[in-house]
Amino acid sequence: MTRARHVRWLPGFAIAALAALRVGAVTTLDIPVFAGGYGIAFYEETARRFEKERPDVRIQLYGDPRIADQLRIRLIDGNVPDAASVADIQWPQLIKAGRLRNLGPDLARQKNWEGDNSWERSFLPGALEAWQLPEGTYGVPFSYACWTIFYDKKFFREHHLAEARTWEEYFALCERIRRLGRAPLAVPGVYLRYTDCFLRAAWCSLAGASAWPAYRNSEPGVHLDPRFIRAVRTWQQLAQYFSPGWQGMTHTSAQRELLEGRAAMNISGSWMVSEMKGKFPEGFELGAMRLPVYADGVGDPTLLQVGTDYFFVFATGDPVRERATIDFLRFLTSRQRAEAWVRTVDSPVAVRGVPREAFSEKMRDTAALIETSASAINTAADLSQPPAIRQALTDSRLRLMRGEITPRQFAERLEAAAEGDRQRALRPGWVNYKHPVKGTLLLAALVLGAAGFGFSAWRARKNRLARRVDAATDAGAFGRLRAAMAVGFVGPAFFLYAALVLAPGMAALLWAFTRWDGINARQWAGLYNFKWLMFESDVFWSALANNAFLMVVPALVVVPLSLVLAALIHRGVRGAHFFRAVFLFPNLLGGVAATLLWLGAYEPHGGLVNASLVGLGRWVNNDWLQSFDGYPWLAQSHLYWALIPIYLWMACGFNLILYLAAMEGIDAQLYEAADLDGASRARQFFLITLPMIWEVLVISAVFIVIAGLNAFEMIWLLTSQDPSTTAHTLGTLLVATMFREFAIGRATAIAVVLFVLVLATSAAVMRILRREAVET
Repeated sequence: MTRARHVRWLPGFAIAALAALRVGAVTTLDIPVFAGGYGIAFYEETARRFEKERPDVRIQLYGDPRIADQLRIRLIDGNVPDAASVADIQWPQLIKAGRLRNLGPDLARQKNWEGDNSWERSFLPGALEAWQLPEGTYGVPFSYACWTIFYDKKFFREHHLAEARTWEEYFALCERIRRLGRAPLAVPGVYLRYTDCFLRAAWCSLAGASAWPAYRNSEPGVHLDPRFIRAVRTWQQLAQYFSPGWQGMTHTSAQRELLEGRAAMNISGSWMVSEMKGKFPEGFELGAMRLPVYADGVGDPTLLQVGTDYFFVFATGDPVRERATIDFLRFLTSRQRAEAWVRTVDSPVAVRGVPREAFSEKMRDTAALIETSASAINTAADLSQPPAIRQALTDSRLRLMRGEITPRQFAERLEAAAEGDRQRALRPGWVNYKHPVKGTLLLAALVLGAAGFGFSAWRARKNRLARRVDAATDAGAFGRLRAAMAVGFVGPAFFLYAALVLAPGMAALLWAFTRWDGINARQWAGLYNFKWLMFESDVFWSALANNAFLMVVPALVVVPLSLVLAALIHRGVRGAHFFRAVFLFPNLLGGVAATLLWLGAYEPHGGLVNASLVGLGRWVNNDWLQSFDGYPWLAQSHLYWALIPIYLWMACGFNLILYLAAMEGIDAQLYEAADLDGASRARQFFLITLPMIWEVLVISAVFIVIAGLNAFEMIWLLTSQDPSTTAHTLGTLLVATMFREFAIGRATAIAVVLFVLVLATSAAVMRILRREAVET
């Protein structure tokens, strides 16, 4: 018994010994935080206050909106921080791999910072739920975003409208609002997942909150439950009340619909007030109502849906650092800091004991809903659903709201995706051959292309050897460079190229034949990744078709227009220097900045494109142009045609300068001779200009082909980093597979296919255009 007691105390003595060795030393904690609508200023202030409480600890807290991408790279590299509050990371995989600390014992045994309650009991209902797993609790909640229907209180009061409690009352309310000339509900079609809260509310009302885990975990048969299909039918019925142009709205534009009086209601989380701070019109009264329930439902009508920002502590193996990290989280979740959060960012917090007076007037209704709710479900773990189910939900959600599929078909698609995911977990090497013909044809084309490329290289080498023999017999020719001299010239550059390009490329090529999530050990998969892409994946073929569109259609517009403009400037049109600068200007911005500009220009209401078209329509009295009021350019069904103006704006300048530089190298005497022969300007263009710049034209065509295959940033930004299957390109699919699914082997297989396609299509374009040049 005595020996057991001594053994039990050994870990404590070890920690004390480590602490004694660190007396006088400062422990620096590394904590990245997602800087979303709330920013990170509050967290930085909290870190500085904690350092005053604990002089032996320094907090290196930082963040930005793209911190998740940076953290993913660090996780793959094995360089983990002490803690992190970042969404859209594969936390379940990290938990299974033992990379996160189980916080259950700390929450149960430790007191809160004030010391008057257990740490676990200091949180609101549902706050800890998302990461409470059978093996432990892994997340500490802080912010407490609550999904509600925000509405214009003044509009409701003036027209004697009341908050709806049931779905029947809510649909009747929407009908009344529509008759009053306002759109009932503003939703962000670009972030259509915002509307999932209506589906969750309907499901929990019919089946009860106890059925929520079954839906969240996609248990067998849950999507085919008649109650779920009824909930989907109600969700779909909402679409008839969405604001005009909803498919092209971002979350901020949907919020402006409410604030600017075009819509009476908006669905959002409670972060809306913080996010739109300074943009509320003077005198605007913001109300918040609960999501509707069924009159015959069995669930709690006061149930809240909450999304919490969690802090996860990494198992670093250093007990002193982990203890300091936990102390910082206890300080962060103290009542004093919780109240400071509410007063600073005006948003709910997951900690009990914050008075309602701490909230601003615009958040009082939300605070009241939280106080009077008897239960809550936490939706934060939704982002960690299996990638196949998330992709199926993204695809089917949009089609459901557009009326292209029925609620039953929606449910069957989700159930099929869940079953496929379960089968793949049981049989990791299983491939469902859904595209045997297309996969075989693509494989054959790639093999033939590689064979043709090899034959061309062999023939070119043979010709070079023949020329070398001829040169050797020429007395005036230079001799061959000696091997030692060649190594001296080429060796350093080749060494750098091999170290920085060839070696990583070969490593990536080997990864393509493995199954690896960047966390656990690699497993040999053979050709599985390639077979899955070519023969099973719907997303791959849709992405390939989109890349083909971007290779061909922009080229058909950009190249002719650039040629015409370059020819006009070359022949001395008035203001030539001005036009050079104007056309080249978009290239100075860069792809991301230009895309963000067009994102604003394509806003359905108030965007430059629609406003210009509607204004022109009113001026010339044209109904067709006026019909573009609220047109959703960024709806995924219109997205790729909406890219053509962006390509024109961004690519014309570069190609124009390229062609113009080539044209200015043409001997002017050729044009003078053509003038003497009576050739027209058009004839001179086709018989002199075009043949003389043909090689440059070939190079520009190859650039456009490569850009079409590598298309990424525009699609990624314009789809809010969540493309549907029909909107993906190979580039966005690669990034989503690599950094969201953590399927590194599959992602590198996509990269290999993309590399081969770039080589094959570039060689094909050069070969075809070279033949045309000879024929000309």
